[in-house]
Amino acid sequence: MKYFFIFILISNGLFAQVQKAFPYRNDDLSGKIINFDTFYEGKVEKEKIFKIKFEFVKKNLQKPERYSVIGVVDFNKTITKFEGEIIFKEVFGVRNYPEEVLIFGDFNFNEKKDDKITGDFKGKIRIQTEKDINKFESGATVTFKGELKEDETEIYQIWFGNFNHNDIDKVIFR
Repeated sequence: MKYFFIFILISNGLFAQVQKAFPYRNDDLSGKIINFDTFYEGKVEKEKIFKIKFEFVKKNLQKPERYSVIGVVDFNKTITKFEGEIIFKEVFGVRNYPEEVLIFGDFNFNEKKDDKITGDFKGKIRIQTEKDINKFESGATVTFKGELKEDETEIYQIWFGNFNHNDIDKVIFR
């Protein structure tokens, strides 16, 4: 009985230390990401134009902070398909805008051509939107920043978003 009581105390202590769940796990962020007819635009190495379109974004119901994505990339006038995952991790309030939040996460996309992986995108995602993300008229600014790895040898710094940045280096990512 004594060991059982000690086990209960230790279990409760360990459980209490578990990281808090993603606060928007009951909401669906896919509408903030998907861009049916227009491309997100950005740059590779601060000069080459990079375009990406998300054609499918679906929340994982078993792991609600994870989203599966499918889309197309237009880079160097070559259009390829990609698929991957976005994992949301943190939410913060926006200073001077009490009705808005910043949502941060990670992304990992694989570019495919003829069913072979030809490129790999990894990095961070940042969404700035209203706290009530289910408001229909609520827009969002979505920005991705990371690396594009092609052919196992070339690695490029990349960013893209649904609006143009004056200076991507000033945008905060976590």
